[in-house]
Amino acid sequence: MLKVTDDNYDNYKRVFEVLWVFNAKFNKLDPNDANSPLIFLADTEKKSKLLARRSLKSGLTDLIIMSMDLPFDIKKDIGDQLAIHGFSGLNQLISIVRDTLQKVLKRGKIRNHDEYYVLKELLDDSKSNISEAEKRQINALLDSFETYH
Repeated sequence: MLKVTDDNYDNYKRVFEVLWVFNAKFNKLDPNDANSPLIFLADTEKKSKLLARRSLKSGLTDLIIMSMDLPFDIKKDIGDQLAIHGFSGLNQLISIVRDTLQKVLKRGKIRNHDEYYVLKELLDDSKSNISEAEKRQINALLDSFETYH
């Protein structure tokens, strides 16, 4: 799972910006609209650095999951843009999300809300390549987590 700290915040924020711009344009949205997550994040930074870190982590995870469904050429362009800024490619970010799924399935338990939301997003993604057996297992894990949290 991603770990956003004071030390790496600016780096992850730049990754967030790149992912947001590509996803917004793909979905025919204005990336600089008044309701943009970039503006929300900037406003949150003024109020609370802790809340900004949490918001960045959550938003970044969402954008990585959204990016999984983008066409290959756009994913390549994202990877190229990230590389220009000295970051790992999109595939490495996607692998972090996929690793979370595999770790939770192997462990048989969701440990925290971050894992819960990753699994929930992946399960709700109609294009995901999760098997029916894994979907049943994820649903059971989500139900169990919701019962106790």
